[in-house]
Amino acid sequence: MGGGDWRVDQPGCRAMTRLGVAVVGCGFQGAIHARNVANSKRAELVACVDLDMTRATQLASTTGAARAGDRVEDLWNDPEIDVVIIATTTHTHRQLALEAARCGKHMLLEKPMAMTVDECLEIEEACEQAGIVAALGYKFRFTDAVIAAHNAVPNPRVLLAQTLYDPALVAVDSWVNDRSLSGGRMVSSLVHSVDLLRFLSGDEVVRVFAEGAKVDGRSSSELDTATATLLFANGAIGSIVHGTAGASGLLSTWSFQASDSGVNATIHDHGRRLTLHRAGETDITVVDPTREPFEAGTAPLFEALAAAVDGEDVDVPGPRDGTLSLLISRCVEEAIATGQPVTVPAL
Repeated sequence: MGGGDWRVDQPGCRAMTRLGVAVVGCGFQGAIHARNVANSKRAELVACVDLDMTRATQLASTTGAARAGDRVEDLWNDPEIDVVIIATTTHTHRQLALEAARCGKHMLLEKPMAMTVDECLEIEEACEQAGIVAALGYKFRFTDAVIAAHNAVPNPRVLLAQTLYDPALVAVDSWVNDRSLSGGRMVSSLVHSVDLLRFLSGDEVVRVFAEGAKVDGRSSSELDTATATLLFANGAIGSIVHGTAGASGLLSTWSFQASDSGVNATIHDHGRRLTLHRAGETDITVVDPTREPFEAGTAPLFEALAAAVDGEDVDVPGPRDGTLSLLISRCVEEAIATGQPVTVPAL
């Protein structure tokens, strides 16, 4: 990732009982992760790394990281780095994850896991062989609202996801619109919806059907919006409406429902609020305390990773979750292209 040297902004050594963390990629999501690490009692933010040295230095300064740099190679053999958070463009994930695993660094890898399912499987194997903890950035699993919904409706028969956002949220020249960098605009965020429905259902998707459309006329000719129907192995059914048709003023950009006989859990306000309805009872509301919507779930996700690295028995979304969410999202694309239902291949 470019040339240059470490820039040390903060004196002193980190506490040896805390995990040393480096953030690779100091853009929007990387900055969120850096702040979470800086506020954690389990970890210390040792380094911020980005191709743009100015951006790395600014983030290190605002979060108290000891170092800023533009050479990711300097992290791999650094004994002070225990965990690497990879928050870069998707097309770089494979190489960075493989290097981190090779050097025994635990990692938090942003979604999508990689560009292709084969790349995901390669990362899976590398993490397993290295014996490291690897978590995927599926933050919604960790909001208070989602956890309460999962507990209230442990075996939903119907699952719904409405993940529509306003086109203006994504700049025309954003890397997300470049398939060679993101793996596809639609898929780059569809994996979030797929993962959360998998999590809420407690089972795997076995068949997919979908239709797609292009709604945002500013970007490339690639489809950006889809409706998909999912069949789960346990017989539950799911529906996803995803894309750029405009956020719901009622339920927010990201909203989900899990329903069983007589009970419905509606997760809304970007995963931060739950309305739980049981027939004949007063509705219950659960509100996640996270103030900023895009930060919802990110801090407890990192804390779960840190706990797992410390040897605690905690669940984190791992490499297989990343592989399956991308695989199912690619099946959605295939169903749109062929006009036929697609059976999800066994891995």
